[in-house]
This record gives sequence, C-alpha cells and structure tokens, in this order.
Amino acid sequence: MEQPIAVVGCAPVARPWTVREFMVIWLAGVVGTVVLGSAALVFGNDDMVVLFGLAGQYLGNLGVFWLYRREGREDVGFRVEGSDFVYVGLGVIFQIAIALLFLPLTRLLFPEGETAQEVVDMITEATSLGMKLTVLLAAVLFAPVTEELMFRGVLLKALERRGRRFALMVSALVFAAAHLLGLDTTAYWQSAVVVLPQVFLLGLVLAWVTQRSGRLGPAILLHSGFNLLAALLLLIPPDLLEQVV
Repeated sequence: MEQPIAVVGCAPVARPWTVREFMVIWLAGVVGTVVLGSAALVFGNDDMVVLFGLAGQYLGNLGVFWLYRREGREDVGFRVEGSDFVYVGLGVIFQIAIALLFLPLTRLLFPEGETAQEVVDMITEATSLGMKLTVLLAAVLFAPVTEELMFRGVLLKALERRGRRFALMVSALVFAAAHLLGLDTTAYWQSAVVVLPQVFLLGLVLAWVTQRSGRLGPAILLHSGFNLLAALLLLIPPDLLEQVV
C-alpha cells in the first residue's frame, strides 16, 4: 500500500530589488517635498516650508519603501547592533578628514568664507530654536536612515547583480549626484565642485561597510556621525558661525 506523501509548504521567495524601484522611491520623496512644501506656503513662514518639505521627503521615501516591502521584496539588512555605535565616532573623524583634504579647494572657490554645505545653510537660515532642532534631528537621524535604506539598501542590492565593485562605484556616484539638487543656485558650480567628490567618497565608504557587514546599521551610524559635525554648528552663536564657515 502506498504511503501518503506529505507536502511541505515552502515560504515564498522574496523578490530582488530593482533600479526602477529605487527611482520610484526617490521620486516619491521629491513629490512629497514639493506637495507638502507648497502646502506650507499658506503659513507665510520659511521655517514651516522647510519643516513640511522635510516631512514630505521622508514620508514619501519611507512610505513607498514600506509598500514595496509589503509586496515581498528582499530584506535590506535594516539592523543595528550595539557594536555599530563606534561608527558614529568614525563618521565624525571621516568628516574632519574630508574637510581638511578639501580645505584648499573650498578656500579657492569660496574666498569670502561662504559654505557649500546644505545642512549648514539650513541651520544658519533657521529662525527659531524649534526649527534648528528639527534640522538637527533630520541631519543625524531621518536623513541617515532614509538615505541608507534607499542607496545602500535598495540601490546597492539592485546593482550587485552586476558585481560588487560595480555596485559600490555606481551607487556612490548616484548618491553624490542626488546631493547636487539641493545646492545653492547662486554659486551652484563652485558648490558642485566641492561637494560632489566629498559625497562620492562618503558613498564609497558607506557602500563598503554595508557590503562588509551585510547590514545597514554601520552605514546608518557612520552617516549620522558624518552629519553630526555640521549639525553641531547649531550650538555656535550666529556671529561666530559666520567667521568659522
């Protein structure tokens, strides 16, 4: 007599990420910024426009990412371990090293002491303590988490099917190019020459630590430490800040 064959159910295979999905997630942030930022114009307050714009960006990025994950996309390694917090300090050190490396070029292109750093510009233009704290939180928490999910979680994984080195280089280049959109238009090309290589190097390091660890935790905290130094300029009085930057 034949024995019945037990059929064991198999878990569904997660679908890999694609470059197209990365673009949709990134564009959702752009649309969110425009929609909520424009809606905030009714307040007639620049701080509210920035606040709503930031909220729109992160809600758009994270909302669409979450929808894709619900549809069964592969895990991006969004895990943080206690040992990862050393990367905050490494991020601060890396920011100092990058600033010193590009200091001659920065002084050449900005002899009057202007800054090409978007975070610093947002801080110095903020008119209230609440807005300054919002920018601080965005720089050291929301931006690192959101950008690492997009660039090292989605884009890096999508590109790795063509090779790890290819993915590392291209994801860093796209990461740098995306940051050119927020530069001051009054000195756009000078800012681009300073910012592009710095953010590209940061993108290489973030992609490398992600590939090495297999998780996003180290990259998120390194990114947070990198942004932290600029965000701490909040604590410097405005008159002294103008002399420093």
